[in-house]
Amino acid sequence: MSDEHRADVTGFEGNPVIRTPHLDRLAQTGTVFRNAYTLCIPSRHSIMSGQFPCTTGCEKYGQDLPPGHMTFSRRLATGRKSSRCS
Repeated sequence: MSDEHRADVTGFEGNPVIRTPHLDRLAQTGTVFRNAYTLCIPSRHSIMSGQFPCTTGCEKYGQDLPPGHMTFSRRLATGRKSSRCS
């Protein structure tokens, strides 16, 4: 996940060496937050589960999703022909 990148290691922020065409395209067509602070572990759990940190019980470092918690990757791994986000 791209939350591990510093802003200065992306093409859209002017780095002349590193190529980040997909991030550049996202930055060009979306919103770039230049002054944001997140806790990456709860944020990642929220992205994976589609739930708020207060719902998953993972609101700070060191907390994990319970074993077997449904995530989008787990859903895709079930082998169903179609999946949807709701």
